[in-house]
Amino acid sequence: MTICEAIAREEGFLVPNSRSARNNNPGDIEYGSFAKLHGATRIEVAPAHFPARFAYFPSVEVGYAAMKALLQMHYSGMTIEQMLNKYAPPVENATNTYINNVCTWTGLTPDTIIDKYL
Repeated sequence: MTICEAIAREEGFLVPNSRSARNNNPGDIEYGSFAKLHGATRIEVAPAHFPARFAYFPSVEVGYAAMKALLQMHYSGMTIEQMLNKYAPPVENATNTYINNVCTWTGLTPDTIIDKYL
């Protein structure tokens, strides 16, 4: 499993009707200039009790390509641990669990540089 696939799994992409699955957004990329530049067509349609903030991509393939581009552009040279502390910060996520899951699913270690494993 690649790091991108592991991130998608952790973000709930494999769960039917999850936010990331509904939005074709396996990395839960927020809507903004980066997402639009990489194919997002609109902001998500969020349930009434959640503010809309994530991008909607026209297909799963476009969503995966956007996540890979994001990691290559903004996280290149980082370890899995460094990348996930920035990508999924502890103020919003159980980042240590996220790191452990990504490492378990990919067979990599927290100190692995991400570049070759996206």
